[in-house]
Amino acid sequence: MIIKKEAAKILLDLLNGDFKNLDVKSLNTEAVQELNLANLVTFLTPSEIELTYGGEIVANALASVKDKIEDIDSWKDNHRWIGSVIIAMIAAAVENKNKTTKISQEPLQSRGFANEDGELTEAALKVYEAYKETTPELAIDTILAEYIRKSPTGPTDAHYLPIEGNNKDLLEAMRLIAYSVPNGDYFTFTGLGQAVKETLTYGGFISEGSVLDLSILEDLAKVADGEEVDLDVLVELEVRGYVEDIDSLTIAGEKALEVYRLLNQEAPIKFKSFAISKEEAETLKTIQKIWDEKYTSNPEEVPTLEEIKKEVVDRKIKEYKKLLEKYGRRLDEMPKKKQEIAKKFSEAKDMQKWFDDNFDIREYLYALEAFGLITEGVSENGKSVYFVTQDGKKVIEDQQDSRSIHSWSIKTLTASNREFEVPNREWIIEARKERVLGTFEASSSGLLYECLAYKPKMPYLTKWEADVFKMIPERGISVDELLEGKNEEEQERILEGLDKVEARGFVEVLAEGHIIETEFGKVMDKAMSAVPAGFGAPINPTIYRVVKAIAETGSLYVKEKKIRIMPKNIKEAIKKSGLSPESFDKAYIAAREAKYLGKNSVNEAGLEMLEAVKTFNS
Repeated sequence: MIIKKEAAKILLDLLNGDFKNLDVKSLNTEAVQELNLANLVTFLTPSEIELTYGGEIVANALASVKDKIEDIDSWKDNHRWIGSVIIAMIAAAVENKNKTTKISQEPLQSRGFANEDGELTEAALKVYEAYKETTPELAIDTILAEYIRKSPTGPTDAHYLPIEGNNKDLLEAMRLIAYSVPNGDYFTFTGLGQAVKETLTYGGFISEGSVLDLSILEDLAKVADGEEVDLDVLVELEVRGYVEDIDSLTIAGEKALEVYRLLNQEAPIKFKSFAISKEEAETLKTIQKIWDEKYTSNPEEVPTLEEIKKEVVDRKIKEYKKLLEKYGRRLDEMPKKKQEIAKKFSEAKDMQKWFDDNFDIREYLYALEAFGLITEGVSENGKSVYFVTQDGKKVIEDQQDSRSIHSWSIKTLTASNREFEVPNREWIIEARKERVLGTFEASSSGLLYECLAYKPKMPYLTKWEADVFKMIPERGISVDELLEGKNEEEQERILEGLDKVEARGFVEVLAEGHIIETEFGKVMDKAMSAVPAGFGAPINPTIYRVVKAIAETGSLYVKEKKIRIMPKNIKEAIKKSGLSPESFDKAYIAAREAKYLGKNSVNEAGLEMLEAVKTFNS
């Protein structure tokens, strides 16, 4: 949806005129196109338009604020009263009890969408309602198809979008592209837009006429479902490269079906992200190194916790020795966090203690398993060991230089798949630094981590991450509010924790700075509420696997809201968990202390946790 000066005038003329329709001959052609594709106006005849239901809502919202904002005639030609950025800001405020942030307040207030107290106006809520209730048109001719083919996928700088007539505005009207918060400096093809672009990569090569529209998609769906389709329709689909051999879909046809699915999708796409720290990446590589180099020489040397820790300690000692040799007395030139660890290293007499005070192998292992990069299992001689998964091996291949990848970088890519989400300018800058985003689109590295973001996860929070999670009230909070009154070191630590909490799906940080609990986060918040203070990490993959195994082995007692397991069946539960008896027993005790388990039973908190994870991964 996009409304600029001429489109705004047309909306008001249709709303206030003596007639409820207008002859398009006297109107700005480009503005009519944009309104029509946004489904705000419809053609009564080839020369007359009228407001749609959504268009009337938006026109009334404009009429209610036009005397409180800059005069429409004074708007610059490129000024957007409504566009993807403004819609994203309104949607984010709705998620946070209709409150704006420092980023969104001025843009929304200047358009009549927020009052001086930082609250959304009735006009904003009406526009939001219209946006949700309105499905844009999809109408791509040969000219627009060629424009889409040569435009970069993004996220990338907005100036890389070719300037050809109002083509980029038509794409925004159809919700095929969106711009970054706060100023639209960057753009990206949305999930729907990417599906259209892929379709046009493989098909739609005709000299004139409609290349892709709803009627073409509906005919393709009939072909895919084996329904009878007129021969002349099949010929038209074959000419466009969507079918072959009369009734078989080509690659382009398969891609077009994905466009059709997205157009008809009712359930919103869940927020997903991913993160891995440099230390976690090093731990992952260490596990594989032990399997590749030590185990092959001596089957007794396997990646147990102790063996992994020993390897990582040696590596860290070598790393910090080199840093001290490089920087000498110039430690203040290092990043602050590393500077403090290096200073402690230079003063340390017990290197094992230095390592334990600054690093935590157990946390790294939990983090890796939560994202499915490793799994804890049992060796041939019964030891608890760690195996690198296929996804973990892909990450090792990418992580030759062991670098951190943050949630906000991966969100740059996953945000485009969701209806009301757009990237933030700062996310894009960081994504380029972390090499998940190239100049014009996602790098191969970025595509890997975007794919991993959508893989099933196990729940995990460290004690500190849980503390950060508790700082976020149910009503939501802005990043600025969360950091208010904190010094630079505290702010950095909170942001690091927030990044991990978000990557694991408990919260989402929106582009204009709001932090909201996800549905998964809300249920997990309730499930973890009984965890005693000072317990430590309130949930980790091993506890989850134990609770899940017991639930799958026991019997449900509906009235008690419990699953009970007979003591004699514990061995079966251990086998189901895939853990060693020793690891199972330790996690079983921890799960009882955390109140997920009772004596030989999974209680209500445990069931809530299991259901939350199941829903999150569905």
